[in-house]
Amino acid sequence: MKIQQLITYKFYIFLGVPFLLFFALQLLGFDGLYGQDSYEYLRYTKAIQNYFTTGEHPNAFYWPVLYPFIGSILGFIFGNVVFGLHFLSAISIGISCVYLYKTLEILYPKKTTTNFYYVFTFGLLSPYFLRAGLLVMSDMFAAMCIVLTTYQFIKSYIKKTSISYVFIFATCALMVRYATLVITFPMIIFSLYFVIKQRNWKAIIVGSIWSLIICIPFIILQWDNLVGGTSNYFLNAWSIENYFKTSHTSVDGTSTYLLPNILFVFSILVHPGFLFFGVFALYFILKRYNVLFTFSQKIITISIACYLLFLAGIPFQNIRVLTLIFPLVLLFFFLPFYEITQFKLIKKHTISIAILCILFQLALSGYGFNTVFKRTFFEKEIAISLQPYQGKKLYSFEYTPALKGRGLNFDFRSLYYEVHDDYKENDLIFFNPTKLAAQWNDKNPMKNWNHINTSFQLEVLESFEGGWNLYQIISKK
Repeated sequence: MKIQQLITYKFYIFLGVPFLLFFALQLLGFDGLYGQDSYEYLRYTKAIQNYFTTGEHPNAFYWPVLYPFIGSILGFIFGNVVFGLHFLSAISIGISCVYLYKTLEILYPKKTTTNFYYVFTFGLLSPYFLRAGLLVMSDMFAAMCIVLTTYQFIKSYIKKTSISYVFIFATCALMVRYATLVITFPMIIFSLYFVIKQRNWKAIIVGSIWSLIICIPFIILQWDNLVGGTSNYFLNAWSIENYFKTSHTSVDGTSTYLLPNILFVFSILVHPGFLFFGVFALYFILKRYNVLFTFSQKIITISIACYLLFLAGIPFQNIRVLTLIFPLVLLFFFLPFYEITQFKLIKKHTISIAILCILFQLALSGYGFNTVFKRTFFEKEIAISLQPYQGKKLYSFEYTPALKGRGLNFDFRSLYYEVHDDYKENDLIFFNPTKLAAQWNDKNPMKNWNHINTSFQLEVLESFEGGWNLYQIISKK
């Protein structure tokens, strides 16, 4: 099949590949649940469903509620909440790629073949971006909303279409992740400027009405927690000093990293987990910045810079949070990529190099997804192994949300929130002192463990990979 024929079916490809991967993973037993945040989204999604059926309010939630709200509706449709949330992430990466392509078609209409290949290979098959689209997490849904906001902004500027969609999708993004406001803020400001300049009051009225409608789930579900629901420890701990730190002590313990925050956040421009050709693209940008920086590129650049500088001030590093800005980085690097493809050597071997790039991306994606895959099945293994001990009091840390999310029936006690002094014989402890000692030194998890270990005789009931054990208190020492 020729490339032009593939481009004809471009939207089917952008949507079909994530669906195929989604269903393949489901058949392999991978349900998208990974890490504590994933299970917290699952918990709240179930709570929303319970609210629909019984009227019992789901109470406070740490993040905005649009992702679990839509996930709960899909859960009713599919009859499975986890499947619905996983499906939502998969469809989000497909829609993101469709509108990344449509954005490039507006910006560079004469480069259709390159546009398709670029979005497919370096967007859809980008290792960390693809991984985000296959997890039960709000990252990809938020990224999709950012892509739609950017598309509508550029479309309204170049083709003079309705600007109200910018406000609508920016609100959607905000109702998925608060941090998206930092990314969409420049577009919102310029959109407001255009509205006022053109006296297009209809756009702002329509945008405001729809934005208010989009906020209704948040208002209803978080009305009693509007202040607490929008507060964030890490935001309050924001500081320029964090730009240059490689070690941070926070509510998540003490973490030490290889790079200072400022270098870490800008590593998205060259990280092979996102774009392996980023180093070469930066060279072309520095060489021809006056040609590359159109108005649209300037807005994209400002959004990228705002978000990365914002992230650098937060006292932690997490590759996941870079996912939100990646679509804009992809748009930012398109022209440098096109310049690279014009080299004589590359034009001479276009097909071979194109295939090699796809294979390389697939290899990186497989390698990057392996960690997630193993963690999910490790969580499943733990849940299955602990089933015979249900009904007892279980003190645990890190895997507590996974054990709850997978339906285990324990009297759960967290080793994180407080120091306990009411341990009794036959109580269970699920912990890994070797792994957690450095990060949680002199924090509640290790304080609890040290007290247990020095005061009680313990028996190991189950042992797992990496030093995790299920202990039972036998007697006092």
